[in-house]
Amino acid sequence: MIHHRLPGRHAQRGFTLVEAIVAIVVTAIIAGSMVLFIKRPVSNYVDGAGRAEMSDVADLALRRMAREIRAALPNSARVTTVDGVLYLEFIPTLGGGRYLSVEDAPQGGIPLSFTDPAAARFSVVGPMPAISFPPGRQDYLAIYNLGAGFQDADAYAATNLARITSRDTTTVGALSIPNIGFAGLAAADLGGGAAAPVINNPFAAPAVASPARAPNVSPAQRFQVVGKPVTFRCAGRADGRGTLTRSVADTFSPVQSTPTGGVGVLVANNVVACDFTIGTSANRQSALVGLGLSLGRPTADGALETVTLVHQIHVNNTP
Repeated sequence: MIHHRLPGRHAQRGFTLVEAIVAIVVTAIIAGSMVLFIKRPVSNYVDGAGRAEMSDVADLALRRMAREIRAALPNSARVTTVDGVLYLEFIPTLGGGRYLSVEDAPQGGIPLSFTDPAAARFSVVGPMPAISFPPGRQDYLAIYNLGAGFQDADAYAATNLARITSRDTTTVGALSIPNIGFAGLAAADLGGGAAAPVINNPFAAPAVASPARAPNVSPAQRFQVVGKPVTFRCAGRADGRGTLTRSVADTFSPVQSTPTGGVGVLVANNVVACDFTIGTSANRQSALVGLGLSLGRPTADGALETVTLVHQIHVNNTP
């Protein structure tokens, strides 16, 4: 039998094994070349994103610290290092105002007494500051804080500090005068050897001492409403696994508090190192607080990449 091939029809055939292998090799060569060109841009992008994230974390942490330190009670910021861990402590200011003094010859108001140990109430000149009471929060009253080494003027030793107990108003004609009631700190508020005042009005302690001392009167008649001391704890590690935490102390103490790492809230992780400094001018009316924070992250080759941010904060130390 004779077979005739129809016109327009061609024999169909597939790839041979050799052709398939050649195609695979060529594709691999092209893909490898593309990887070489794409690897570095992708790696740079990942590294850049990591650095940006670390910078954001460090910047947010330092800004939070700066905001709180600027509002600290004058002359209350202090720094210490224990076993390589850095501690920055200060007393936060929550509000303030001016008290009515005896020299104002008040008509209907109650002046703040620096001589009567039983007079534990005074009138506020101007608006009443925001004040909280337990169980929400216990606020305290500080007057003319000069810091450590100053008798009757160190809030950590509670020599110029009182516990706010009440607020009310006195009506004189059509005028309502805001008042604040206070008392000496309880033993539970004190630590590190600080002694609880034996009189209800701790601001009168210098006047009733033997021999008597000059009272710790504020020249501008200012008072501050403060909370318990706040501590930023930095435990840096060379492998980038350190932490920066914030905690609130239970007591006021002449000895700086050094809370453990498990106390407080986390402000930043991946901490390599911190640098906290306080530079006080000779006249003690201002201070420069330096904050340095280094964060780290491991790279693909096993190295540790770090980012360091530094802030400087001007603090007004005029009490």
